[in-house]
Amino acid sequence: MMYTNVIGYQIPNLSLPKAKKTNLNRYGRMRLDYLEQNEPNLCDQMMLEGTLLPSCRKMGLDAQQMVDKTLHDLMQKAQMPDRKTNPLGWAQMCNSLKQQAEEMILPMLYEV
Repeated sequence: MMYTNVIGYQIPNLSLPKAKKTNLNRYGRMRLDYLEQNEPNLCDQMMLEGTLLPSCRKMGLDAQQMVDKTLHDLMQKAQMPDRKTNPLGWAQMCNSLKQQAEEMILPMLYEV
């Protein structure tokens, strides 16, 4: 590590690595918010290493795939109303099942 001498003090030359612009989905942003609020030291360390955003992006994509798979499995098991004759009941059931799938996946985002 390189240091700069400023009025007798050795100050490290810190710089963040060049990072690509990364789009985070909902779950990636939730993971990032959790790390910033509850694990600031880990968040800072990962940011300096350049692994924070790629890690959150991967976690978000994995969580989205798990929600989609869980939702598909729940829809196969549930007695879904007919979409053509009862569209509101069908939408209500889909929203309920999606909420259940997310509740099953969210604890994964808060593991360190």
